[in-house]
Amino acid sequence: YHQQQQQQQPVKLISSRRAMADPAAVVEELKAKGHLETTDVAGYAAVTKASRMIMFTGSKDGSPLTSWCPDCNRSLPVVMSCAQSSGIPVLVVGVGDRDDWKMDARGASNPFRKKDGLALTGVPTLLFMDAKGEELHRLTGEIENERDPAKMKEKIEEVLKKVY
Repeated sequence: YHQQQQQQQPVKLISSRRAMADPAAVVEELKAKGHLETTDVAGYAAVTKASRMIMFTGSKDGSPLTSWCPDCNRSLPVVMSCAQSSGIPVLVVGVGDRDDWKMDARGASNPFRKKDGLALTGVPTLLFMDAKGEELHRLTGEIENERDPAKMKEKIEEVLKKVY
């Protein structure tokens, strides 16, 4: 069971109005426009500061297409859709394998959990950053616990309107 839980699951990109036919095409479009970057725990510190959304997800490499986290699988498509429609760049950061994140394993030592750092308590977490790299707003439980993609998209768009 534990090995099944750790496997990366494919993400299904869904907008609030329709299912996207090709999730990989949306990701490639965002990358081509320079609106999508991905990184892992080690690469996060080297990322240049820019006005953007930063999505922390349950994956090792920051892939917007696969995650071991079911809540991330549900929210990543909505975040990608919001990035696509708003033109706000998004950085997807993988917090590591399941055992690198979950507190019942090695998660307590994950650098993103440290109180003197980002102090993340869960994934997915969506940060809204300014050009100086300062956090403007944070969504955690609001997207983690929302089951309706349309309502989740409304919450994200509301924050986008406030901060950008």
